Amino acid sequence: MCGIVGLKKFSETPKDNDINGLKKALLSQNHRGPDNTSLEVVGNSILGHNRLAIIDLNERSNQPFYDKSKRYSIVFNGEIYNYPELKNDLLKKEYVFETSSDTEVLLYHIIENGTAGINNLQGCFAFAFYDQLEDEMLLVRDHLGINPLLFSIQEDEILFASELTPFKHMLKETKINNAALNAYFQFTYVPAPDTMIEGVHKLLPGHYLKIKGKNVDVLEYYSVRNAPKIEMPYEEAVLEVKKRIENAVIKRLNADVPIGTFLSGGVDSSIVSQITTDFKSSVNTFSIGFVGNDFFDESEYAKNVAEHIGSIHHPVQLAKESIVESFQKVLDAYDEPFADSSAVAMYFLSREAKKQVTVCLSGDGADELFAGYNKHKAYIRSKKPGVLLKVASKFAGQMSGGNRTGKISNRIRQMKKFGVLLQEKWPNSYWMLAQFISKNRRDHLLLESKPYKTKVGPGKESLQSFLMTDQQFVLPNDMLKKVDLMSMNHAVEVRTPFLDKEVVDFVNGLPDEYKYLNGVGKRILRDAFRDVLPDEVFSRSKKGFEIPLKDWIQSVWKDVVKKSWFFKEFIEHQNVFSFNGVKQLKVDFDKGEEEEATVTMWAYIVFQNWFERWTKK
Repeated sequence: MCGIVGLKKFSETPKDNDINGLKKALLSQNHRGPDNTSLEVVGNSILGHNRLAIIDLNERSNQPFYDKSKRYSIVFNGEIYNYPELKNDLLKKEYVFETSSDTEVLLYHIIENGTAGINNLQGCFAFAFYDQLEDEMLLVRDHLGINPLLFSIQEDEILFASELTPFKHMLKETKINNAALNAYFQFTYVPAPDTMIEGVHKLLPGHYLKIKGKNVDVLEYYSVRNAPKIEMPYEEAVLEVKKRIENAVIKRLNADVPIGTFLSGGVDSSIVSQITTDFKSSVNTFSIGFVGNDFFDESEYAKNVAEHIGSIHHPVQLAKESIVESFQKVLDAYDEPFADSSAVAMYFLSREAKKQVTVCLSGDGADELFAGYNKHKAYIRSKKPGVLLKVASKFAGQMSGGNRTGKISNRIRQMKKFGVLLQEKWPNSYWMLAQFISKNRRDHLLLESKPYKTKVGPGKESLQSFLMTDQQFVLPNDMLKKVDLMSMNHAVEVRTPFLDKEVVDFVNGLPDEYKYLNGVGKRILRDAFRDVLPDEVFSRSKKGFEIPLKDWIQSVWKDVVKKSWFFKEFIEHQNVFSFNGVKQLKVDFDKGEEEEATVTMWAYIVFQNWFERWTKK
């Protein structure tokens, strides 16, 4: 993957101040592509590119990339996995290629097919395609939102970039987006199309912008909700799932740089790693563990799988000392407030992986496709909870505590949340399970607390509606955002086979019971690969990429957290938070009993650190 920045003037050529601003913007995301940085004025546009060289390492594939006539140009972040097939089609039409890159194939594919060709692309991508003769630009984001693309429409131009930070150098002034602020302190991330800065937007997955003159049209070319229903016997569907996932992994093994995998020892990453070692020799696998914290440490499971598949395994063992030493660098990686704490672990995992590889395959997306999260199980159980579950959840609600510090306290936390879930009806039940910070906490903490209104609707109640909403809302805005931010901070490209379009469309068309049955999620995925992996891979309970957050915050407090963030004068001058709300948050966090106080404190710390960096001259 790479980074792109640029602008398209509506009716004039760019000026020197435009060029200077974009040079700074490009430099601010140079971590995304340290192999080459280029910025050029093309007609009424400026196109900038940070290159991470993956395919055709020669400088002839640097960007911006042009066709022979110089009429068409492109800057492209991502990979097109079916580019060999697309190239063959273009060769039949007498196109001549001067590189072996997928960038050149993508350029000619769009020249030949226009916007109709976008949906034929298989891969992860965000690109700007410019027709200088027609003075027309396309800004395109991939089907599932694996790669980010942000834009801002101004009076005389449209600006775009791969991250939010470049807009600090491209906009004359910026203001906090209150809707995004409320969303952040509900979900711990900012959902598309919002960003934390007013007037800067994330292009939604499966969408593109068409800019012609002063007209800017936002158009959808793909939605996970349009998957056709699949009527197929279960045994046949198992074989088809296995074939499609294997093909998806194989397509993602094409690179001119070393490839590895992230391996947690869970179902998803183990499947991807198994297939990778079947088709590649000397595969490096990477896992993460936590010194002195057995509840969060799953590295032993990863080690066992690595031995089974024969990979060269690299366990990353994090100790408090190494975390404190690098924690400000972790925070610096956030282009906007993002408080999913598992991103911290992803930072260190990516840093270690970069020592050996440039590309890593991951198991991201499988939970959202195959119903693998605990929340999916909770939702199904809430339909017919039974007397014992009702009593247990009510009893847990009367108990103090409930956090992720140990098995018992985590169980209390889960039962408390389940008790709240029983009181909700669809679609509120979905949003209740998606949020991490309650309305009551937000009302006390924020000066202007308002319900967040999303453009993503859960649809009619069913497990599949739940999963598709996860794919549209949680997956691109949380899971994929986390991976993109932290891996690209170390110039590591992460590829996600489970999000192959052919896999997604097929799985989304399958009946609910193929994915979840009798209390077990990922049913069909487990059955498809049960014969090639150890039994313990499938018998483990779902843990997630969790970290000892409370412990880590306390460890880095004096090095990262500023005392002024809790002073009345600072808070009132900032005009974002209620002083009493912040004061109460600190009291609740120090008590250490409730998970929500820890999560909210982390969100508050991340926001203040980002705010300080954003407003710094």
